[in-house]
Amino acid sequence: MGTMSPLTRPARPVRRHFAVAAALLILAGVVGAADPMAFENRGSGAPAIVLIHTIGGDRSDWSLVAPALAKRHRLLIVDLPGHGRSAPPEKSTVEEAAKRLDQLLSRNKVNGALLVGHSYGALVALEVAAAHPKRAAAVVAIDAATYTLADSAQVASAKMMLRERYSVFLHAIFERMTSDRARSDSLVAHASRLKQEVLSEYFHDAWQADLRPRVKGMKTPVHVVLTEMLWPSGESWTSARTRLGYETAGPAQGHRIAESAHFIPLDQPDSLVQVIERISDQTPR
Repeated sequence: MGTMSPLTRPARPVRRHFAVAAALLILAGVVGAADPMAFENRGSGAPAIVLIHTIGGDRSDWSLVAPALAKRHRLLIVDLPGHGRSAPPEKSTVEEAAKRLDQLLSRNKVNGALLVGHSYGALVALEVAAAHPKRAAAVVAIDAATYTLADSAQVASAKMMLRERYSVFLHAIFERMTSDRARSDSLVAHASRLKQEVLSEYFHDAWQADLRPRVKGMKTPVHVVLTEMLWPSGESWTSARTRLGYETAGPAQGHRIAESAHFIPLDQPDSLVQVIERISDQTPR
């Protein structure tokens, strides 16, 4: 495909199509690929819900959840920096993603929202709530601990595979995130589209992140939605709360969803919607 000279203007019908397409993107809340944090607006109603996906995904991770939530709530569905249509970050860190998210919420005048984050997205939600309490009426942390549970040898092995056998690493990680084989192929394909250096930096940050000091004394309610892999059925919430690093947070409640792999938004979307709606009903307006 050739390139258009800067001095060449497209024919009028073509220009009109460009204008219509741009207008539709703006109306949909979808901004250009260079935007710091691309997002989509849906629905209406309070509290607003902000959906934050995990490493390697994008807004489509919420495709089975968003339609039901949009019936009662305004949704902002975001792409993490370097994912989807968002611009790459200067640093692939929880702090940088949280900074961009707070800026987005400020521009859109969003306060008192439910910040719903899956895995790494939960860390971003917790960081925003800790740094800017007015943004969040509550945080919903989906299948996430506030720090990495693996020991140093495990992390070193994962870093070596990430560096030397990148494709194998992606398949090993993302194929196990869902119990559905067709969906697992899609997750691998999504992750493969990201720049390797960006995805690698995010994983390095995830392995060293520790939000326990940030959530210590935090007054914002935290609801932790977990699979049986992270919260086995025989373990009490008191035990799991301590083990996963939520014991220093303000009121932290646990919600277990059965028969799901790590990717609850895909494996058990209806159950997840029910939990989020219950949390919404408990949240002061």
